[in-house]
Order: sequence, then C-alpha cells, then structure tokens
Amino acid sequence: MRYDLDFKLEVIAYYMQGHTGRATAEEFNLDNKIVIKWVKQYQSGGIEAIKPKTSKAYYSHEFKHKVITTMLSQGLSQLEVALRYNISSPALISHWHKAYRLEGISGLISKPKGRTVMSKPFITDKPEG
Repeated sequence: MRYDLDFKLEVIAYYMQGHTGRATAEEFNLDNKIVIKWVKQYQSGGIEAIKPKTSKAYYSHEFKHKVITTMLSQGLSQLEVALRYNISSPALISHWHKAYRLEGISGLISKPKGRTVMSKPFITDKPEG
C-alpha cells in the first residue's frame, strides 16, 4: 500500500513527540517496521527521502555494485545502506546482493523486460501445385 506524504509526516511527528515505534504503529494501524523506516529516512534525508516516488527508479549496474561493495566492506545492514544511498526499499538491495553472489557483476546488469520483437518473416511465393 502506498501512503501519501502528509500521512507519513503525521506519523513521524507523532513518533517525534516521544511516542515509541510500537505506540505510533498502533495509533496509525501500521507495522512497527514501517514507522521506524520512515523515521530513519526522514532523519537522514528530510522530506525528499519520504516523498512517494512518481516513477520507477533505474539504477545502473555500476551504482548497484557500489552499493553492494559498500555494504560488504563496511558491514552495513541493508537498511543502513538503503538510507545512505536513498534507495526506497532495502529488499531491492537483497535482490542485488543475491544476483552478485550468484553471477558476479554481470548479475547486476539489468535484463530487458518483456518479449523480444519478432523480425518480419521472409515471405516466399507458395509453389504452384
């Protein structure tokens, strides 16, 4: 489910008034993890970090590699590295990490989506007969 900016700000403000993550989650009928994620995003990047994304983000394989190597070399969690690089979903980093473990840097290169375009078939005249 997507939440608008005003709702997220209301949740964060409630939390910042001294309520616990659990109390805030109960007040707004949310999962505690979502509350903590929004608060951390807001603290690290302000309003821009919690704004709903209007389009799907594209990440180059170089960027993905930088994120994964930073996470591994500095011992950061997926959430910590997501906050550092302003990536909305830590789960995305999990997918990148798995692809990197299985295929190396080539696993981080985006594969084309959808079906391939068919070339026009070579049409020949039917034999008489």
